[in-house]
Amino acid sequence: MVLRRRYRWLLVLAACGGAAALGHQLLWTRRLLDLLGAGSEASARVFGCFFLGLALGAAVGEILARRVRRPWRLLAVAEAGIALLSVPALLLPAWTGWIWPALGPEGLLSAAGPVLKFLLSFAVIFPPAFVMGWFLPLAAPAILRGPLELGRHGLMLYACNTLGGVLGLAVVALLALQWFGAQGAMLTVMAVNLCVAVGLWRLDRGPEQPAANLPAAREDARRDRGPPSPTLRAPLLLSAFSGFAILAAEVAALELVMLVAPLSFYAPAAILITVILLLGAAAAVTPLLERKFGGAERLLPTILILSGVATAAAPLLFFALALHGPGLPPAATLTQFLANLLVFCLLCLGPGLFLAGLVFPLTTAWLGTHRGNRSGRSWGWLLAVNGAGGWLGAELAYRLFLPAFGIHLTLGGVGLLYVLAGAAVYAAQSRPRRTSDGALALGGGLVVLLLLTVWLRGLPVTNPHQNFTILREQTGREGTIAVVEHPQLGRAILVSNQYILGSTQVHHDQARQAHLPLLLHPAPREAAFIGVATGITPGAALDHAGVDSITAVELSGNVLAAARDFFDDHNRGVVGHPRAVAVREDGRTWFAAARGRYDVVVGDLFLPWGPGEARLYSVEHFMNVRRSLRSGGIFCQWLAMYQLTPEQFEIIAATFREVFPETHLFAGGFRHQSPILALVGFADTPLDWDVVADRCREERAAGGVRDLLMRHPEGLATLYLGPLRSEDLAPVGPLNTLGNLRVELDAGRERVTGNPGAKYFYGSRWLEFAGRRESLLGETGLLPDHLAPHPRAGRLLMEADLAWHRELPQTADLLREAFRILPATMLRDPAADRDTWPGKPALP
Repeated sequence: MVLRRRYRWLLVLAACGGAAALGHQLLWTRRLLDLLGAGSEASARVFGCFFLGLALGAAVGEILARRVRRPWRLLAVAEAGIALLSVPALLLPAWTGWIWPALGPEGLLSAAGPVLKFLLSFAVIFPPAFVMGWFLPLAAPAILRGPLELGRHGLMLYACNTLGGVLGLAVVALLALQWFGAQGAMLTVMAVNLCVAVGLWRLDRGPEQPAANLPAAREDARRDRGPPSPTLRAPLLLSAFSGFAILAAEVAALELVMLVAPLSFYAPAAILITVILLLGAAAAVTPLLERKFGGAERLLPTILILSGVATAAAPLLFFALALHGPGLPPAATLTQFLANLLVFCLLCLGPGLFLAGLVFPLTTAWLGTHRGNRSGRSWGWLLAVNGAGGWLGAELAYRLFLPAFGIHLTLGGVGLLYVLAGAAVYAAQSRPRRTSDGALALGGGLVVLLLLTVWLRGLPVTNPHQNFTILREQTGREGTIAVVEHPQLGRAILVSNQYILGSTQVHHDQARQAHLPLLLHPAPREAAFIGVATGITPGAALDHAGVDSITAVELSGNVLAAARDFFDDHNRGVVGHPRAVAVREDGRTWFAAARGRYDVVVGDLFLPWGPGEARLYSVEHFMNVRRSLRSGGIFCQWLAMYQLTPEQFEIIAATFREVFPETHLFAGGFRHQSPILALVGFADTPLDWDVVADRCREERAAGGVRDLLMRHPEGLATLYLGPLRSEDLAPVGPLNTLGNLRVELDAGRERVTGNPGAKYFYGSRWLEFAGRRESLLGETGLLPDHLAPHPRAGRLLMEADLAWHRELPQTADLLREAFRILPATMLRDPAADRDTWPGKPALP
């Protein structure tokens, strides 16, 4: 009775420990990526340090279990140690702020950069992950005595630990980050560790186990002493394979579902919760299946083969649901969205992941039948190789399988590996073989081969109803990047089947994103661009003869390759140009390292709900960009207003103005459907319209800039929406920081719930905003007299664009009134390209 009561208490502690472990993993990953950058290599380093820490910790825990007399006390100290070892991650910004400035951009690109990033990842994540790995190897032998055995009670301990991880992920991702911010969430998870430590300490101080069980424990320990025996080789191999295959399948499954799940912080978290829920459920039902179907050894080949078939068939199920079924129905609330996504994942991924999730628990039950392993004395070795295999599977999936074969064939290939493993286990078994098992192995292999060679090859990654022609398609840790042709968009970059990352159809608008800030600076020699996309924006800087050097910083290597290979005729060959340097790095990391380097920095249009992208709207990033500017420098951050609610814009604008008190607003054109806005921050000088006139005169003489508006100060004045003053902004509460993720979380909720876009700035709402800004500008008197009427002309042209699209009769009157304000010398500029006009109707 005492033993069972202890066991029940341990199940609760295991669930709480699992919740803390997965909560930590999510928070550590975000914390490290805030420092190291959100690139694929940084993600790989963080993931690798966590999984290898768990694996090595499990191996050391197995060794400690054979030597420690008071395992509960050691586990209590270990749980408290996890909280203590999490302090470096908690205080990461405080003790790492000096690193990138000291290293500098050159050091960041040298061998020292990756080495330093690895050492930081290792120092912050590996020690607490290593201690986490002790829990199950130490707890199982300590509790599995008498009637309690590994194949049943040990697996329930594992299931509770895994399902606790689901709870931890859900609470941290959906509640704690929103309520407490990153630092508060980390303190909450550390408090859970301390509570678990207190519970384990109570176990150590509780009644001792019955003496009758102690000889059995000593006998188990004697038999299991030393390295794994030959009888453990098959379970070890199966455990390693299980970790390898299921993590490879999970990686591909995540990329598959993200083809339809709205890009947001919440979607990957919900998918991960679904996967871990399936793994925990599989572990919980394994003892029942084992008793019902005749033992783990007999079940393993069948489960492996069925896992292979279900995994390979997952893309077919996905497309049946996404294209011909209900797909992901609209959700009114975040809870409803998460429930819809959970059901969708369970239907298309559930069979494969659940069956695959049975392999390791069945291998554990099989281990429990080995002589001397009933108490779980060798379980730590299985946990260790399972974790190491999982790390290897995820890495190979991201680095090799997905880039080489794509999502669908990767899942098919993993399915084939499961079938082959099942056939190998079946062939190696010493018990009498049944004909039905052999037939199942042969049939499963044929089905998977058919899937690989016929059905999976024809499945698309992009939506077949969108009329895209695929020119190149690459999948990896960065997601799925496709270069496409479209009748209306021209050539474009499509990200994860959801987001267009620039297109040739609007290449003049993208070039203007470079021209405008460069014309506001008196002598821009060194310019930098955060985000490359098609390369059209940084390439436009090459039209300015006075610009000596361009630095284009891009996170994705696949995007850089696409810009080089498919858009060089529109981006002036900027990737590889003698005056330009293309850097593959996170923009935040790069500008933290580059101090006093640039005259002008231009931030691209970043997706506010994209996972991690809103970091580029944080006060920490804006501070780093300001430090990267020379005296008189300018930072221009472009905002896609059609992707922002008024509240989100106010947060970003207030955050920007906190760092750049001298901020001015410029529209990117006259289009009402997809308006963009520039926040232009001046480091230590005011906006000077005489400088603008001189710069336009220089560029007209040089002949490089042919955009009609950008060749004349009157053109820039039509886009001017005035200064951003503190009194113009509503109270927004806390600014957007890396710690509170305000913009990312709010934009993500808006994107996945209700009617996405109903509150965004476009159409009439954008015109109302522009009208208010024009009225406020009239009160300031900042424009010279000859330019003062031109912002009104800009507003009239925005109204004309709306009227033209709605086929309203007042279009001609609005154009006539606007053109009366604009000078004829600009409208009839013979050297200007009239196709650059940023609105409808086109200039005659």
